[in-house]
Amino acid sequence: MIIDKRTILNSLAFPLNTFIRRSAASAVVTLLTSALGTPLAAATTENATVLVAVKAVRETIATSTNSIAWVNVPGATATFTVPALRKDLFIAQFTAESVCWGAGGYCPVRILLNGVEMDPAAGTDFAFDSTDAGTANSSSWESHSVERSRTYQGSFIPVTVTVQVQYMVTSAGANFRLDDWHFTVQQLH
Repeated sequence: MIIDKRTILNSLAFPLNTFIRRSAASAVVTLLTSALGTPLAAATTENATVLVAVKAVRETIATSTNSIAWVNVPGATATFTVPALRKDLFIAQFTAESVCWGAGGYCPVRILLNGVEMDPAAGTDFAFDSTDAGTANSSSWESHSVERSRTYQGSFIPVTVTVQVQYMVTSAGANFRLDDWHFTVQQLH
C-alpha cells in the first residue's frame, strides 16, 4: 500500500486543528481570568418541589470557642432520612447572637451535610462575624445568619443524614461566642 504525503497531512489536520482550537479557547479563558482578576464561575441551581420535613433546633445558652480548627456548635444538629433511590435537597439556616473579639481575624461558621460542607462551600472564607481588626470586645453583640443548601442522593436503602453547624476562629487569641441561636433545616424532594 502506497500512502502519499497528502493523505498523511490530511489525517493529521483534524487532530491538529482540534488541538489548536482547544488551546486557543484555553488561552482566551486564561487571559479573561487574568484580566478580570477572578476566575470565571457560574451560579449553580438546585430544584425541588415537595417539602418533606422541617426541623428547628434552638438554644438560649451561650457557647464559645477559641479553636483555630472547626468544632461542632453544641446541639446544632438535625437528622433526616432520605428514602431509597431518592435525591433530596436540604436547605439549612443558622442565625445567632454573635460576638467575635480578641486578636485580629474573624469567626467563620459552616454547615455540613453528612460531613460535607453545604453550598456555597466557602471553608474559612465565610466570615460569620469579625473582630473588627481587634477593636471588638466581649460586649460587641450582633445578630448574624448563614444559609446553605446541598442535594443528597440516596442509595438502595434508606439513609440517615446529619446536618451540623460548626464554628472556629481564624487567629490564635480570638474568641467566638454564640448565643440565642436558631437552626432550621428543610428537606425537599
